[in-house]
Amino acid sequence: MKRLFFLFLAGIATFVSVSAQSDLSFTSSMWKRGGVWQDGARIKPAQVREVMSVNSEALQQYNSGRSLFVAGQVIAYPSAFLLGWDLGARIGSGEGNGTLLGIGAAGVVVGFIFYFSGENKMKNSVQLYNSKASDAVSYQINFGFTPTGIGLSMQF
Repeated sequence: MKRLFFLFLAGIATFVSVSAQSDLSFTSSMWKRGGVWQDGARIKPAQVREVMSVNSEALQQYNSGRSLFVAGQVIAYPSAFLLGWDLGARIGSGEGNGTLLGIGAAGVVVGFIFYFSGENKMKNSVQLYNSKASDAVSYQINFGFTPTGIGLSMQF
């Protein structure tokens, strides 16, 4: 929840603004910097789950995407190592292992598919969360000068 409090110490007025809306957002290029961002700072997966706990559909989609994302990394990185090892052996000595090359190439492809599918699901879960959060009631409470004098006003 975003909260913004201003206090004018001159005694003229006190202004209090409270917003009932919490918003997650991605940077424009998540794949470069990775992760979910809120208020300009990257937040950890546990924090994302805590924030999304109010929207079970978005949370389920985020968890599914996170699992695919991690599985993609676990598959792609070792497979890329195997692929690179075999290609290096072929370049260096002229001999390589066809099985190793096939497993490495297939693992990289499958890993990248999982990785990007998971990333897409996580992006969609944040968009889903934001769409539901924008439906939330947003209000503002003001205390200070009003058209009829000094008072308290609430705006929706």
